[in-house]
Amino acid sequence: MLKLPPLQQAILEADVVARLFHDLATCTQIRAVVPKRRLHTQVEEAPIELATAQEELCRGILRGVQIRYLYEGREWCDTLLGLDGGRARLVRIATDELTGP
Repeated sequence: MLKLPPLQQAILEADVVARLFHDLATCTQIRAVVPKRRLHTQVEEAPIELATAQEELCRGILRGVQIRYLYEGREWCDTLLGLDGGRARLVRIATDELTGP
């Protein structure tokens, strides 16, 4: 049986979104930044730069973005879904805790 690690979820105000992107840029090792432009697609889009993701998410160009990174020896995945006023919904999971059967 697949064991899933706990998810962390939060609604972030615009200033917190900006701080999160700053912290990701300065305190982590970015593995991939994958834009989410379409609603119903199975096609994964080509990775983009972190700064591009921040700008396009805040301007409403992206529906969301998935950021995969290393922090303090652990693998993480943050998914940010854009909301009005530069806010975002954050879903965070430690991907190194994913275990299969």
